[in-house]
This record gives sequence, C-alpha cells and structure tokens, in this order.
Amino acid sequence: MDSKLRALLMCTLMIASALAGCLGGDDDGDDVVEILGCTYADANNYNAEATKDDGSCEYDPGFEPVDGCTNPAATNYNSAATRDDGSCTMPDTVMGCMDEAANNFNSAAEEDDGSCDYGMAQGDIMAAYAAGDMAFSDAWYNLSVSRKCRDLGTNNPCEMTQMTIGEADTHDPADAYDSASGDVISNVFDTLYRYEGDGDGGSIIVPRLATGHTVSEDGLTYTFTLRDDVYFSNGDHMTSTDAVYSWCRVIGMGAPSSGVNWILTQSFDCNDADGNHDDMGGESLSVIDDYSFSVTISAPSAAFVATIAYTVGSVINSQLCEANRVIETDANGTVTSDDYCHEWMDEAQVGAGTNAYMVAQWARGTRLVMEPNWMYWENADFNLNRVVVDLVEETQTRVLALQDGEVDRAYIPSAQKTEFCNNMEDLPNAEGKDGFRCTYRQTYSVVNVPYNFAPKNDMADGTSDYVLNHDCNGNGTNDCNVLSLSAVRQALSYTLDYDTIHTESYKNELMPIYGPIPTGFPYDDTQYEVFTYDLAYAEDILDAAGFIRQYECASLTQTGAPTVVAEADRDGTECRLPNELRILTNTGNDQRIAVAQLWGPALESIGIANDNADQPWATVIDNYIYGKWDLWVIGWGPDYLDPDNYWSPFAGSADIGGDAYHGYFENDELDAILLDARTEQDSDARALLYADAYDLWVTSPTMALLGQYAGVGVGSDHMCPPSYDAIGGDYFFNWDKLAKVSGSYVGEC
Repeated sequence: MDSKLRALLMCTLMIASALAGCLGGDDDGDDVVEILGCTYADANNYNAEATKDDGSCEYDPGFEPVDGCTNPAATNYNSAATRDDGSCTMPDTVMGCMDEAANNFNSAAEEDDGSCDYGMAQGDIMAAYAAGDMAFSDAWYNLSVSRKCRDLGTNNPCEMTQMTIGEADTHDPADAYDSASGDVISNVFDTLYRYEGDGDGGSIIVPRLATGHTVSEDGLTYTFTLRDDVYFSNGDHMTSTDAVYSWCRVIGMGAPSSGVNWILTQSFDCNDADGNHDDMGGESLSVIDDYSFSVTISAPSAAFVATIAYTVGSVINSQLCEANRVIETDANGTVTSDDYCHEWMDEAQVGAGTNAYMVAQWARGTRLVMEPNWMYWENADFNLNRVVVDLVEETQTRVLALQDGEVDRAYIPSAQKTEFCNNMEDLPNAEGKDGFRCTYRQTYSVVNVPYNFAPKNDMADGTSDYVLNHDCNGNGTNDCNVLSLSAVRQALSYTLDYDTIHTESYKNELMPIYGPIPTGFPYDDTQYEVFTYDLAYAEDILDAAGFIRQYECASLTQTGAPTVVAEADRDGTECRLPNELRILTNTGNDQRIAVAQLWGPALESIGIANDNADQPWATVIDNYIYGKWDLWVIGWGPDYLDPDNYWSPFAGSADIGGDAYHGYFENDELDAILLDARTEQDSDARALLYADAYDLWVTSPTMALLGQYAGVGVGSDHMCPPSYDAIGGDYFFNWDKLAKVSGSYVGEC
C-alpha cells in the first residue's frame, strides 16, 4: 500500500477513536465505559448498575438529602448534613512538646516537635552565677527547673515518706550526738570527708568539701584543699574561713548538751580564749587562702581524717552564724553568756549548710519536711523533691502504713518483721514478701546499758539535784550514789539474761559482745566473755559489799530516805538498795522496752526495786541531758572506724573526751591506758594496751553490753537505697523511688 494512503488511514482511525471517547461514555481514559445514573440507594430512582452519579436522583418531598461535611473533626463540620459532599476541611496537626516531665509540656499536642525544654544545664547556671552574670534568685529558679525530679506516677515518685520513732534533738552539728539529729544534719550540712558504702557491704572514706590533704613528716600538721564551687543554700560562697570557724565554734561552744565536741578536742584546740574567732584558730588552725587551711593535732593519729568525717566536723556559714550569735555582757562588758548562734542553728535555717537538702518544716514531736537546696554542688539532678518524716511511736500504725503503701519507709521492730519477710528463722537467708525487700546485715551498732554514777532527780522545791544515797567516804553522811560503787555495777552486769535478750527481745537480731570493741573491728580479739546471767552470783557480790536485804520495798522512792526493817523482823523479801532505780527506755522501741520488762522482775527478785516504764523520746532526751536516769537501754553506732570510738565514749572520763552518756565515769588508770592506745602507732603494742584496758574495765564496768546488732533491714522494693554503709549517714540525695504507672512500677533498683 502506498505510504501516503497508509498514513491517511491511520489518521482516520485515530480521529474515530477520539470521537468514540467523546460520544460513547468512557471519559477518564481508562478504557472502562462509565454507566451514568442515580447512585444513591435512598433515592426513588436508584440505579444499581450506575457507576457514576449523573445528578438525576429523585426523592419524595421532605426526604431530600442535605449535602455538607459530615466529619466532626473537620473545621467545617455540618451537624445537619446527611450526605458528605467531600467539602470537609481538616485542621493542621497540633505540634508541641509531648513529654509530661518537660517544662513546656503541651497537653494538646498531637505530634512531638522536639521542642521540649528541661532548663539550662546546672554547670552553665553555676558558671553564670559565679561570674556575677546571674542573680541568686534567678540562679535558684533556673536550678530548680533544671535539677528537679520529673518522674510521673500514681505513687508520687518524687517524694519519699517515712515513719520513725526518734526525733532529732537539734539540727546543730556542734551539739548533736543522737542518730535522729545526725540523719537531718548529714543532709543539710557537709563535711570535708564522709563515709559511704563501697558496694560490697564495707565502708570507705570519700572526699566531699575537700579535694585532698597532705600530712607533714611528723604526722601532726594536716593541710586541706577545698572545692572552689561550693555555695551555701543562701548563695554565699564557702571558703576555708568557714571550715576553720566551724571547728573552732565546736570547741568554743563545748557541746553542753551532748558532749560530742570530744571528737575534735581529742585532736586539737582552737586557742581562741576570747571566743571571738578573730585569730582564726591561733596556733592549731590556720587559713592559708580561700581554698586551703591547715590544722596541727596534738599527737599523730591514723584516725584523724576519720574523726572529722563525723557530723561534728560539718562546715557551717560563718557569716550567718556571727550575724545570729547572741552574746550577753554585764555592766563591765564581761561576757556572761554566749550561744555561739546555737538558737539559730538549732533549726538549720536557710543558708546554714551546703548539702543537698534544707529543713522546710519542723513541727517538733510530729513532722519534719526537707526540700532541695538547689545550689548543692554535686553535679546531678535530684531524685526526690521532698522528704517527709513523721514521728509515730505506735508500732502497729507504722506496720500498717508500710504494708498499705501509705509510706515508703518505716521503723519496724524485730517482732513485726515476719509480716514483711519470709525465712526469719534463718536470718542470713531472709527474703522479702511481695512488695518488700529484706536484707541481712551485721552492723557495728551496739545495744548497751550505761550506768549513771551521779544521777539526778527532781526535788520537792522544783529543782533537780544529785541523788546522794550512800556514804562513800565513811564520815556518816551520804555523799555519793550507790551506782558509783564498782561492786554494785558488777552485780548489775550479772542480772541481765543476755541469751533471752538476744533470742526473744531482739528475735535473734543481736549477737554477743563481750567488750566495747564490736566484732569485726580491729582489736576485737582483746576481749573475752566475763558477764553472764547469774542472779545468785550478783547477790553474793552485793552481800559482800554490804548491800544486804534490809529496806522495806514499799517505802522506796527515787529520792527519799528508805525505811530500814528491824533485823529481827526481816523475812528475806526486803530490798537491798536505798532507792528505786529508773530504767530509761523510749516509747516505740519495742526491743528496748522488752529488755526493761525482762530485766525489771529479775532485779526485783534479788531485792532491787526499779521503775521500767517507757517514756516518749523527747522526755528520754531531756532526762539524759539533765542526768535524771540511773540505767539506760540505748544503742551506739560508730562515728568513725577506730576502736577508740567505742572505748573512750564507753569507758573514758570526760577528761579525755569520753563519757558520751554523761554518766560521770572516772578512772584515772583506765584513762591513761586509753590515751596511750589512742596514739599508739605500733599495732602489737596497741593490742596489749586494749587488753590491759579490758582487764581493768571488767573490775569496774561503766555499762552492760547487751549485744551487737546483726539483723534484717526491711524496706519497700520500690525504694532504691544507696550502697549499704555501716558508719555513715542516711543520705537522701542518693536514694531513688520507682514510679508506678498503670498499676506497675517502672524500672528496677
């Protein structure tokens, strides 16, 4: 075929095809022929075969459809529309921060845009503050935004609540020697070094405010360097002047209530006779520059750094202390009283300390609340924004509160631990029940009964005075107390049923201890068992010392003169001592109360009248401070890792910094041995000294030693504690709390 003819035919076919598309029904170019008609099933003329609506639908009057947007999410939604006409206009997606923990969380956001703000970095804020580019109020705010705990959950994961039985006596580290005070102080104030757990159950000393120290060749002068980035909670910069001032204050003030100053005075003095601290420590303490100072101690001591790790070595704000110090003088300008700012320090006011928390509320006898010191120097965020400690002496209330999750932590006595722990008959293998953690630990804590050589009591005229009920010098006039006699104290040491105290009163959570040094401490092998439960032997000792049964028991009081029963009328039920002995225990400590209740009848059986009723902790502390006690069931935890931390407080006199319980112990021979042992550098020689001390002490005991605590700690398993430390404090900054979300805890300790 001619090529021209072939081209003509192809053009004709293409034109025909195009016309067919226009006239035949396929108008979308997909080679499918559309069938026009009414495609809505509710119309009268609905055409089931129609594939494209042609607008021909017919309806009965009143049933016509209403076209419009039927999507409620659209911006032009028409609630009256019955048929969607494709006109819906959707809103733009809401962008924003979708992290509830962020400062700028947007609850309306549908898609996270990466804008979440968590505040400035701690380091940047502190750098700006140090440079003077940011005011204190701005730094405080920005730090609170940056460092706060942000965990979310139904269990308030940024707050720790606990119930306890002991309340702080004071928040002033210069006069605090009870554990409840120490728990607060160690979170408000900081020391140059402190004890922390090593992760394996042991304790190590770690630097805190100090970056290090050097020691002179003669072992006497210690030079400390301090951190340069530490601020008090009011924004004041800490310097070495504050450290020297703090230690001098302890020595000048003299810890009138607690006697805790001995920990420092055993090593150095302040040489500050006028008490104004202007000499900055005199010969013993010297400020070198803002971040270094030196101290010269009286004798070489391997334990010196350990001693200043105790809370008495805390650094306070010297400027604020001086501003709040109350000094009274007489008409001649002579100082008549000086509180060394104790009244101000007693409640740990804002600006006093540099540690992680501040006291936000202290309702004595009821509640303590602590909140963060956002200026705290350690480079980390807070896990807890609030710590609440409630004082609850009733045991079952604490037990139920911990079981019900009302509190995170609580003091649980031995007898109630089976409600939280399984396998308590095999303490080292005890296990927590569902929701709780039970951990066995052998501690260095000792339960003891100090004897008061010179007890006091309230007198009829409203004053308190010494109870003098024995003629010690033989002149016919009572000039001492029977407890000052070694024979009486020896006898008392044989009246305690040590085995039953271990197994029943403490439910096997006490192990035997024979002398001041606890098991596991250096030189614990210099002691041996002497005192056992032997009432007959106790009676023999008393008889030999002249304390026979001669007093009418019903006539005995704590201070009055006893009625002597005529020898011919005695029937063997009379009492031996001229006054009733007071056994001091604190309400809520069921184990100590159990000891007193066991001991009281035993004493009565050999003719020693006693009052073993428990008292509230505040009353116990007052009686301790004012000497109104005879026998005290109490505990002792270590201040630092050295045998002298037990020997001197337990058996030394106040002259060598001992007598921690204010029992007026006095034994010059024993003091001399303990002083030598304290400074002896040769290990073998020191062991011999402690052996000599023990042989002497058992002839004139200053206390009864009931046992060394080795038991099970109970806690909720959603609380994550720091590594266990048998010596240091309870540092809240190192605790964490798991968040509870949708009924389950998130993460694990």
